[in-house]
Amino acid sequence: MKKWINILGTIGLTATITTTLISCEKSEKPNNNKEENKSITPKPQQPPEGSNWKLINYNNVDIYDEKYYFGIGNNGLNDWISYGPIKGKEIWKVGVSFFLSCKAIYRWDGNGEPETPTINENTGEITDWKEQKGTK
Repeated sequence: MKKWINILGTIGLTATITTTLISCEKSEKPNNNKEENKSITPKPQQPPEGSNWKLINYNNVDIYDEKYYFGIGNNGLNDWISYGPIKGKEIWKVGVSFFLSCKAIYRWDGNGEPETPTINENTGEITDWKEQKGTK
């Protein structure tokens, strides 16, 4: 009886060790999960020629002025969202640091309140600038 228990124990240990060694085997395929999950940050688009929207550096945002701003940012879930149009002095409602971390910030140099350009939520690209006519 003891011999049978020893034999069964040895078989069990051999199976366990083999399974463990096989599961620890190094895969030939590289683990690209980090690369696959990275969101692609598109380059800021230049507004159409003659547009009242101007692509600006975040350093040129004046939070005390009456001009309108529009920003495009990533919400952290690989979706792109737009902020604005919002007056410089109201940017604090969105959060100055968050607004200034947008991948692109545009300033409206036209008259009146502009319409918000349409963006593709998957790519962050502007698909419709919604230019108002006669505002130059």
